[in-house]
Amino acid sequence: MFDKPKKEAEKPAAKASASPAPSKPAPASNSGQTTTIGASIKLNGELNGDEDLLIQGQAEGNIYLKQHNLTIGEQGVIKANAFARTITVCGTLTGDLNGVEKVTITSTGKVRGNIVSPKVILEEGATFKGSIDMDAKAAKPASQPAASAKSA
Repeated sequence: MFDKPKKEAEKPAAKASASPAPSKPAPASNSGQTTTIGASIKLNGELNGDEDLLIQGQAEGNIYLKQHNLTIGEQGVIKANAFARTITVCGTLTGDLNGVEKVTITSTGKVRGNIVSPKVILEEGATFKGSIDMDAKAAKPASQPAASAKSA
């Protein structure tokens, strides 16, 4: 008779100690990690972030990752303008791409839009319709030594 209340009191305590682990918040700093938007996720609006991002789902709007990497996975269907340090498209993207360092369209990638980046890679089999602007500022230093060699 007295054992029953004791056991019931122990059970909630055991449950209470087990529940904080699943609800534990993610670490504040995700340096070196990539966040994934899964294939079943649909996102509308502006997306800003300070970490690398892999999109396997659908997104519409604008994507700003400043100094981080954006990857559109093979299942990703994006209708957005994207600005990131590097952009890799393995899925489908409709919109303009602005890569600070590099934009890559893989063999499975399909892009319809304009690309502005100092380095652009189109793999064999990639589908692309739009214009490419290879940032003239990045190309200028390479051409200056050649011009000074001609004048000497």
